[in-house]
Amino acid sequence: MNECQLETFLTISEYKSYSKAAEVLNVTQPTVTSRIKSLEEILQCSLFSRLGHEISLTEEGVLFTEYAKNILIYMNHAKEIKQMVKKPVIKVGFSPGYSYSFIIEILKAVKSTENTNAQIVDHYDSTNLNEMLRSGVLDLIFTRDILTDSQNIISEYLFDNQLVVVLPINHHLSQKHPLFIEDLHHETIFSYKRNSSLWKSIDQKLIRARDITRVDVENNEMLLNAVANDLGIGIIPELGIDSKYHSKIITKRIDELDQIQNKVYVHYRRNSQMEKLAKKIIYAVIQHKYSEE
Repeated sequence: MNECQLETFLTISEYKSYSKAAEVLNVTQPTVTSRIKSLEEILQCSLFSRLGHEISLTEEGVLFTEYAKNILIYMNHAKEIKQMVKKPVIKVGFSPGYSYSFIIEILKAVKSTENTNAQIVDHYDSTNLNEMLRSGVLDLIFTRDILTDSQNIISEYLFDNQLVVVLPINHHLSQKHPLFIEDLHHETIFSYKRNSSLWKSIDQKLIRARDITRVDVENNEMLLNAVANDLGIGIIPELGIDSKYHSKIITKRIDELDQIQNKVYVHYRRNSQMEKLAKKIIYAVIQHKYSEE
């Protein structure tokens, strides 16, 4: 069983066509047919069935699909061994906004570990990050979703990331306590990723706020900048607030928003070298989080 056979099998599965798979893989159709025949001989079963011009996976083919994906992931990881021994690279991903709170601690942890490089990415949502971790593109991610379906990934709950209302420093609600949803009548409310599952939960709570104007912006930075310039108010997870805005804004809690669960999870690849560095990063993040409270 080899990499070419597995890639060919998965490509046919995706396009439901031997000829399309040959085109995508830039090989001849007889080559595609030969690879699948060899793979079926190894597995001692048929992977595809034909009905006229239609191609579909057999029951065995459906079961083998997940194995094929995992084997390719392991193959790709195995190719990293030489580089990992020489100077390992940890690839870290964040859900939007988390890097404001975690980036310095992660860089310190990596810097204190000899012969380790880091690659850090931001601005992906939790779903994309989960897929990037599963496929091996990333090694460690911080997201709001728990992963329960992979034996090759370790998942740990870190802490809650409470939602807060962000107000300009001189806003008329800045001195009001407690704050209620009804207090947001007639306000301009800035949001980020309003089509996300988190914001759908927030919108359900905002139904009781009348005559509000909604503005969805491209990122947390734009949201905070708009609030700091007295253009409206925002609702944002607490960890998404860059400390440079602390002198220009004020945050307030609303009980109804506190009821929305927004947790922070960390997920990382299960191998001895990665686990050691991951634990060091996680400890640094947790220590920073609770030292600020």
